[in-house]
Amino acid sequence: MVFDIAGEYGQFKKPYSPMSPVSYPLPPPPAVLGMLGAVLGYGKDAYHQRLGWDLVQIAVGLRAPLRVFRASLNLLQTKTGTDGFFRPLAGQNTHTQVPFEFLRHPHFRIYIAGLPDQVADELAERLRTGRTAYTVALGLAPCLADVTWVGEWSAQPLANPEWQVTTAVPLRDGIQVHYEDSRRYHRLRIPVTMDGSRIVHRHQEIVLAEDGQPIRGQGGTGVLHAIGPDSVAFL
Repeated sequence: MVFDIAGEYGQFKKPYSPMSPVSYPLPPPPAVLGMLGAVLGYGKDAYHQRLGWDLVQIAVGLRAPLRVFRASLNLLQTKTGTDGFFRPLAGQNTHTQVPFEFLRHPHFRIYIAGLPDQVADELAERLRTGRTAYTVALGLAPCLADVTWVGEWSAQPLANPEWQVTTAVPLRDGIQVHYEDSRRYHRLRIPVTMDGSRIVHRHQEIVLAEDGQPIRGQGGTGVLHAIGPDSVAFL
């Protein structure tokens, strides 16, 4: 199953930056599961299990070059600076400016495999008709997203020693990325599997090309798959 998601802004906060939030350059798989839960109308305490967080496979690719935007947001201090209705207290400066990092005009292609059959059928129908249960966001709630259905294909394993993929690449044993001159790459560690208690069970180091063009490499038996016209690497 393949769909595109895009918007004016996105923000997938890294957990070690609570005071000055910076963003992952792509939605990590747990964030993608949250998007699927919003499409299907699953509650925040239920979507992990109903989607099969420990079995679902997710690949994410850039459909537009990576752009970053930084701005200071004027936030309201709700713990001590407001009344019971979250109104600022009279005569007090209850606002604080916090620098944020956002993705500007993010556009991703999401590949999903391994969902339970009934869930996959309902998800495909909702994506085809553009009928989401809840509003889908690119991370933070104000970062509204447009979701576009692309198609549905089975994932076929690739056995070619040399490959090029349109998604981020996990740096697992046996995978060797061919870095090209004049191109910029992100190499970072992201959460991949997270249960309903928000406990991360697996992290993965990945490589992502900023220009959104295919990444070339070799090796990686069992990681690379053909889905429709694309070759992808599941995270």
